[in-house]
Amino acid sequence: MILSAQAVPSAALLPCIAALPSGWQADGADIASGKTRLWLDSDRAGPRAVTVTLTASCDTSGARQVPSDQPGTSRFERPLSLVPAYSSLRFYTFPGGCVTYEFRFRPGASPVLAVTVGSALAFQSRSSLVRHGWRTENFVLCGRGATCPG
Repeated sequence: MILSAQAVPSAALLPCIAALPSGWQADGADIASGKTRLWLDSDRAGPRAVTVTLTASCDTSGARQVPSDQPGTSRFERPLSLVPAYSSLRFYTFPGGCVTYEFRFRPGASPVLAVTVGSALAFQSRSSLVRHGWRTENFVLCGRGATCPG
């Protein structure tokens, strides 16, 4: 979480895994300046069935806004394919950031799995992470809402 916050310092929210459903597991992450990415594997949807990417902004053109299930965000959906395999893009936008879920399921995997794994992902506010870092680790997390020392 701290590395993600440092990689995208403008983001008011940071993606996190609340609790993965049975059959899902984290496959890895790539954190670089301006972007963080993590992958989720599924025993039914396949390897890297979901890619979660945090950036400062994103292009939601072609996507339809729907009611958001995450507080403080706007949600957009862009279905890509149902057959032979389900694929879709989901965007959550918020002050200073965007999180994209890219669903790419193996052929025959049920699109319902997107609902299941989508509810396992959540957001943590940068401000709560900043407070936690200061209280428990005695460090200042730079970025939105936290001034860097020096």
